[in-house]
Amino acid sequence: MLLLFALLVLAVLVAFLGIVLVNLWVLPTVTRFGNSTSRERKVALLVPARNEAANIEACLRSLLQQDYAGLEVWLYDDASTDGTAEIATRIGEEDRPAGVNLHIVSGTVGPPSGWLGKANACHRLYAAMMAESDPDYVLFTDADVRFAPSAVSQAVAAADSLGAGLLSIFPRQVTISWAERLAVPILLHWAVYNFLPLPLAFSKRTGPAFAAANGQFMLFKREAYEACGGHAAVRSEILEDVALARAVKRAGYRAMLADGGPLVHTRMYNGPGEVWQGYSKNAYAFFGYSPVFLAIGIVVLLVLYVLPLLLAAFFLPTVVGFVFLAQYVTAVLTRLALAVRFRYPLLDMLLHPVAIVYMIAIEVNSMVWALTGRGNWKGRGVRSEGQ
Repeated sequence: MLLLFALLVLAVLVAFLGIVLVNLWVLPTVTRFGNSTSRERKVALLVPARNEAANIEACLRSLLQQDYAGLEVWLYDDASTDGTAEIATRIGEEDRPAGVNLHIVSGTVGPPSGWLGKANACHRLYAAMMAESDPDYVLFTDADVRFAPSAVSQAVAAADSLGAGLLSIFPRQVTISWAERLAVPILLHWAVYNFLPLPLAFSKRTGPAFAAANGQFMLFKREAYEACGGHAAVRSEILEDVALARAVKRAGYRAMLADGGPLVHTRMYNGPGEVWQGYSKNAYAFFGYSPVFLAIGIVVLLVLYVLPLLLAAFFLPTVVGFVFLAQYVTAVLTRLALAVRFRYPLLDMLLHPVAIVYMIAIEVNSMVWALTGRGNWKGRGVRSEGQ
C-alpha cells in the first residue's frame, strides 16, 4: 500500500514536471519579436508609488531613457512620507530625452472604503492620464522595476504579434539574502508555471480561471483595459494582477504571459523582513481566505515536497525508499528547469523542501494577519486597505 501511494505521488510530480517543460516551451520571450515598427502608437507608462524613495529615481530614469518615440511617463505619489514626490519632481525638472514627458499626480489621502491601496492608486493615475492623453497602450509597472532602453519597444512588438489585450512580463528577479533566494523563486515563478498550463491560459476558449499576470509589468491595449473595467473592477482584490488578467479574458481578449529576458529586472524585497511582510500581505488570498483550503494546501505541499526526502532517508535502500528519493529528484528537476530559464542560482534548488516549509510559514502568518488585522505594508494596515 505504501509503495502504491509513493508511486501515485511520483506520478503527480512527473505530471507537474511535464507542465513546467511544456510551459517553458510555449512561453514567448519578448526579445524574439524585435522592436516595434508601429511607433506612431502612443504608450503611457504608469507608476503607482508609495514610500519608494530608495527606488523611484532608478525606475523613472530607466523609463525616461526608453528608445520608443511618443511615450509619456506618469507617476502617482500615494501620500508618501519619505520624499518620493520630491525626488520625482527633481527628475522631472532635469533634462530628458526629446518628446518624453514626466507627469506627477499627487495623492494626499489613502484609499476610500472598499478599495485597496494599489488598485486605488492605479485607478486615479489612469483617470488623471486620460484627462490629458489618449494612448493606444498603457503599461502599469512598479517602482522597483528597472527597464533596458528597448524594453517598451520590444514589449509593444510582442503584444502586437501575439494579439494580446494584456501582456504581462515576469521581470528577472535579483535575489540576495537567504529569504529572497528561498521565497521569491517559489512564490513568483514556480507557483505559476508549476500549476497553470499555459496552452490553456493562452487560449480564448478556456475560462478566466486559466489566467495569471504579474503586477510588476502589465501592458494593456487601452481598449482591453477599459473593456475589462480596469482597476475599479478589482478594487478590493489583493491579488489585483491575477484578477485583472481574468477580467481581460472574461472580456474576450487574450491575457498573455511572456519572459522579459534581460529587458526588465527587479529586486522585489530587500532582506528577510521585507520578504516576510511582503508575501504575508497576500499569500492567504491564494487560498480564497479559507482556512480549510489553506489546510488542504499545506497537507498537499508537505506530502509532495517535504516528506519525500525524509521518507527516503528512512526507507533506503528499499524499493519504496528509492521511489521517495525519485520524488525529491523530480521536484528538484522541476525547479532546475525554471532556474535555468529565469537565472536563479542552481544550487538553491536543492533546498526545495526548505523553501516549501518557509512558504508554508508565510502562508500561515498571512492567515493570522487576515484574521486578526495585524501587520502592515508601507505604513498602512493590510486589513484597513479593504481586505
